[in-house]
Amino acid sequence: MEIEIEPKEVAEYTQRWFDFKDGAKLLIADADKPSFNRALELNNIQIDRELYGIKSITDESALESRLAFNRAVSHLILGWSGFEDKKTKQPIEYSQQNAELLCTSTKASLELVLFCLNKSKELRVEKNKTADEEVGKSLSTIDKETSNGHQKRQKKSTKSLE
Repeated sequence: MEIEIEPKEVAEYTQRWFDFKDGAKLLIADADKPSFNRALELNNIQIDRELYGIKSITDESALESRLAFNRAVSHLILGWSGFEDKKTKQPIEYSQQNAELLCTSTKASLELVLFCLNKSKELRVEKNKTADEEVGKSLSTIDKETSNGHQKRQKKSTKSLE
């Protein structure tokens, strides 16, 4: 029996460096990043459980829900430069765990989360605009290949333009 092992699917999303403040820069992914969307799904499941009375709403669960959203946003941060520990003045190295801490456990968390969401949305809008422009191109501007890799020739239209 012949079996072909298929390569793992690779997550595709755009990313870009943005100036944050005080010389800090953030590498941010667009909102199509799978781990961000999965974290939002899990947060929504928790909210649904509370809304339908499966789980009690408590002060603790309310605070946890806010932190869960910020944790989800931390998945949009792919790197940074210019962040330093206030006490030691040492640079804070990027890691997913540190990104989560910055989004949930600092006085700048709200500002950081809002910044990341806005920039992520910008990236998604740009990506969708580019895709829409590609779809909207006339047939004569799009490369065409046959199944054997040869270029197809565009046939001239016999229709009148009037």
